[in-house]
Amino acid sequence: MEIAIVLEFFNGLLLLFLLYTYVQNYRQMKTAFGLGLIFFALFLLVENVLAAFFHLTMMNYYSPEAMQHALVLNAVQTIALAILAWITREG
Repeated sequence: MEIAIVLEFFNGLLLLFLLYTYVQNYRQMKTAFGLGLIFFALFLLVENVLAAFFHLTMMNYYSPEAMQHALVLNAVQTIALAILAWITREG
């Protein structure tokens, strides 16, 4: 269960990096695509913060099966965000 929460916080850090990068790019280029990336990262960051909050405040209400699914979903999201951050950094 703790691993899912750690992954949510790591996803938050990745999203903060992406958000910072997208804001810097938007300031230079002022494109609609850049603004869309900012909103994309911002909404995913809000989702991760809310998910971490619910996991931390309602840990006793989740079944072990639900936490296993949350762990898998968080792991997939971490991999996707890591790839996106790597591609963003290289570009």
